[in-house]
Amino acid sequence: MNKMIAAFFQKLTFQRQLGITVTLGILLLALLSSIVGSWQGNKRVRDDLIEQGRRITENLARQSALALVFDSADNAEEAVNATLAFPGVVGVKIFHADGRLLLSRGDNDPKRFLAQPEQTSGLQAAAVLDVESADAWLFAAPVYSQPFAESPFGEAAPPELLGRVSVAMSKAAMDRLTSDIFITNLTTSLSFALVFMLLIRFLSRNMARPLNALSDSMERAQMGESQVRAKPGGPKDIAAMAYAFNNMMSVQEEREAALRIAAIAFETDEGMMVTDENGVIIRVNQAFTRLTGYGAEEALGNKPAMLKSDRQNDTFYRRMWESLQHENSWQGEIWNRRKNGEIYPEWLNITAVIGKDGKVTNYVGTFIDFTERKKAENEIHHLAYYDTLCQLPNRRLLLDRLRQAVATGARNQSGGALLFIDLDNFKTLNDTKGHGIGDLLLIEAAKRLQACLREGDTVARFGGDEFVLLLEGLSNESAQAAVQARGVGEKVLEILNRPYVLEGNEFHSSSSMGITLFINYRQELDELLKQADTAMYEAKKSGRNTLRFFDPAMQEELEVRAQLEGGLREALRKQQFRLYYQMQVDHSGRILGAEVLLRWIHPERGLISPLQFIPLAEETGLIIPIGQWVLENACLQLKSWEADPHTRELQLAVNVSGRQFRQPDFVAQVSEILERTAIDPLRLKLELTESIVLDDVDDTIAKMHALRQLGVSFSMDDFGTGYSSLAYLTQLPLNQLKIDKSFVQHIGSKDSDATIIQTIIGMARNLGMEVIAEGVETQEQRDFLEANGCTLYQGYLFGKPVPLAEFDALLAN
Repeated sequence: MNKMIAAFFQKLTFQRQLGITVTLGILLLALLSSIVGSWQGNKRVRDDLIEQGRRITENLARQSALALVFDSADNAEEAVNATLAFPGVVGVKIFHADGRLLLSRGDNDPKRFLAQPEQTSGLQAAAVLDVESADAWLFAAPVYSQPFAESPFGEAAPPELLGRVSVAMSKAAMDRLTSDIFITNLTTSLSFALVFMLLIRFLSRNMARPLNALSDSMERAQMGESQVRAKPGGPKDIAAMAYAFNNMMSVQEEREAALRIAAIAFETDEGMMVTDENGVIIRVNQAFTRLTGYGAEEALGNKPAMLKSDRQNDTFYRRMWESLQHENSWQGEIWNRRKNGEIYPEWLNITAVIGKDGKVTNYVGTFIDFTERKKAENEIHHLAYYDTLCQLPNRRLLLDRLRQAVATGARNQSGGALLFIDLDNFKTLNDTKGHGIGDLLLIEAAKRLQACLREGDTVARFGGDEFVLLLEGLSNESAQAAVQARGVGEKVLEILNRPYVLEGNEFHSSSSMGITLFINYRQELDELLKQADTAMYEAKKSGRNTLRFFDPAMQEELEVRAQLEGGLREALRKQQFRLYYQMQVDHSGRILGAEVLLRWIHPERGLISPLQFIPLAEETGLIIPIGQWVLENACLQLKSWEADPHTRELQLAVNVSGRQFRQPDFVAQVSEILERTAIDPLRLKLELTESIVLDDVDDTIAKMHALRQLGVSFSMDDFGTGYSSLAYLTQLPLNQLKIDKSFVQHIGSKDSDATIIQTIIGMARNLGMEVIAEGVETQEQRDFLEANGCTLYQGYLFGKPVPLAEFDALLAN
């Protein structure tokens, strides 16, 4: 039976189990409470009725004394009627002491009682005799004479028994009261039970809801939802269970995540092996197999020494284990052997796993194949120290070897030499035939130079079309060392002067060379390079295809150059530059604008010619900040002229250097200046030389178009002196061609120059461009230009370059 009940309850939910159990318990408790309450009420009613019957009987006994004395039933009639008036009293009898019946009223059926107390001899004054039957009580009491008179002799007269009375009381009232009490108790108990059950139902639902939610969360977790969480609610202990469940799930999720990470980490591209405390391999990953060639079954049970290549000595391994013992880790480069016998470099990390007792339990080794990295390092080293086109040492490696050569020469009492080589007219070849042909020529020249080398010498590509030969082991006597260096130099010039066959075509290129010697040299290495470079430029000045040695006069020139460079930097810092303006006019003499020209006003040397400092500024890179200063101040002047209606329409032409134009952000610089000065971009004209345009045609075209979109116009300066391609010219967004003054000066004396001028004017007209001539100094020149269609002029005939104040005065006139 118990098993059946248990099985039945196991099929029910907690809420139903709780509801049934509590309901049955409450109903049973209500029934027991009603029974106990009824029993207690019944007993209390019974006792009260018996007590009431006794008091009624005693009262009747006191009131019946006179009736018995006078043997008169009438005297007792009133008392008897009063007694019968009490609820439940059904019969009254009064007896004389001798048993004679004085009076009988009501229901006195003797069968009602089990016995009739006919004798009263045993009754005491205060005693009431009662007999109980199934449905009534019979109360009896003695009747004594009252009051007791005192004897004349002072003695009390004893009471005289006059008779007895009996009162019969029905139990019907008690039964009704008992029934009412039971019903009342039962109703009350059931009411309380109902309220309690409703309360229990509410509480059970309140408990069951979070329990059901918790159960649902547990089922979802069991199904594999690792991120499921229970919503805490209900009583404190159930909420605590939900919190505990959530904490458990969080811990489990963290552990699962850690296991996933560990599993993923173990199966990374890095080889991994785990050993026990004795160094025996107990686990490897797939990367280990891929990198070493050994399968897991081959590695397990062995020691890492199975990979040993014998590239490292015992000292290496001793230091490794010392590091593991003292620091619990080691990392470094090691050479190991694959299963196929191939030796390879790897980067190995070993970590000791320490147990709770502080002892090593395992070693974990992770490694990566270093082969590709070694190759990459070699490639990076090659890129850092070698020229990618010619595969020759670059400037960095050259300086390193030069440093070693100087040190070796000082130690061995020997001399050395630097031969600085520049290919003549290489730029022309590059511009006319393209960079591809130029690169092929450089590669072929590099091969020829390598063929000229003696053992221990170095040839490097210094940049562009410049090469440097480093000769070591020369005589420590300057004269003899010069002879040795000249011999190598002349051989190099002769080899480089041979024809080049590139892509089936023959090309010719000569070279210029500068040589400087170093014997017991103690100065900066860059100074040696500058000396060789200076000597090379002397060779170019001497007609090219020759060599020159550096001499003290060149050193003086270098010092002047260094002073000039320092002065340039100071001039930029102290704003010693000034803008001069040379007017540009039309055929009627109306001033259309001016070309902005830079002048350096030195506080001690006065006006320094641009021919002296502009090339140096280009070479040192100072032309970039100087050019930006010129451009910005020219725009500020245009802004200043906007206030005057006579100068509002003037246009300024600003020369832009190659290095300045080649800046990646040059367009952004111009745009920023235009925006900051808020001028009309149409009034700004940038003058570019042919060399700038042809240096990188695609970049030039892109930048010019971007600037044209801003409103800036362009003029090609010194047109006709270079090697412009008509194809390039048609792609450039030019507004104007400027005839170089070298052609203008020969008008009337050199027919070829006049023809060139006529060609330029005709070409400009056909391309829809303006044409302006610079260097116009005579009326004859002007007339010729106008007659051939050139109506814009610049030159001394109209005005020299003058400071702003003088130019403003010219404008005012």
